[in-house]
Amino acid sequence: MRAESIFIPIGEGQLHLKRIYENPEGKPVFLLHGSMENGKIFYSKSLKGYGPFLAKQGYDVFVLDMQGRGESTPRMNRNSPYGQVDVIKTDIPLSMQKIKEIKGDTPVYAAAHSWGGVLLLAYMVRFENNIQNAILFGVKRWITIRNWEYFKKLSLGWYALGKILNPIYGYFPAVKLGVGSDNEPIEHYKQINQWLKVNSPWVDNIDGFDYGRAFEEKQLPPLLFIAGKNDTLLGRPKDVKLLMDEVKRAKKDYWYLAQSSGNLHDYGHVDMLSHNDAPKDHFPKIAEWMANN
Repeated sequence: MRAESIFIPIGEGQLHLKRIYENPEGKPVFLLHGSMENGKIFYSKSLKGYGPFLAKQGYDVFVLDMQGRGESTPRMNRNSPYGQVDVIKTDIPLSMQKIKEIKGDTPVYAAAHSWGGVLLLAYMVRFENNIQNAILFGVKRWITIRNWEYFKKLSLGWYALGKILNPIYGYFPAVKLGVGSDNEPIEHYKQINQWLKVNSPWVDNIDGFDYGRAFEEKQLPPLLFIAGKNDTLLGRPKDVKLLMDEVKRAKKDYWYLAQSSGNLHDYGHVDMLSHNDAPKDHFPKIAEWMANN
């Protein structure tokens, strides 16, 4: 298996795409990480994880680090201006163009984790694209539960600490707080909060694009929504289904990763991708779904 870094010029920096493959002629797959993450949610240094699994199945895998994250440059700082609208309108389109340059004009399979799935869906409904189908791991737009975990991680951690620390650092310092593998740009943080509010409209706060209306009008490719039984906050099965309801025009499938569904484990928000048993449990079924849709 080979892994190499591809850098795409953007402004004064570069976007990083990690390419992982055994067959350089394989069908392309684009993978997008979520909030407080980078592309390594899909692969480890020893090339384990969802990306390397797909490479072993013959796919040619491209994993993005959003601006300021992972190996993309410049590294995040208090002057980093970008938000989630830049991911939708710049990072993903530039990545898709680079994949097209390498692979030609061929359909691209896609997958995203957590908030990355919200951004991927927004890109898909807003722009013409050649995405064949998409896998959405633990993807929600609203968090509807109010319990101790919500109070501790979101009310105190995300919202309260964000108000205190964001002006100091110029970004949400998830790494220093030990709550994420990468920090969160301040504009991204603000825009997430606008869309995260229960029953909030799905509208771009920068240019006013109405994603909610677009989902009612545009036909999307097949989508597979995956939720884990032990994902009790950031991608709760109930909230995943609420997002499914917002996407009106698509063939939508829903999988619940739990022992009661025949899985080896009750999976959570992160270990649905990182668990050592995932490559012999649900990953092969996902690859089969990809090939058949």
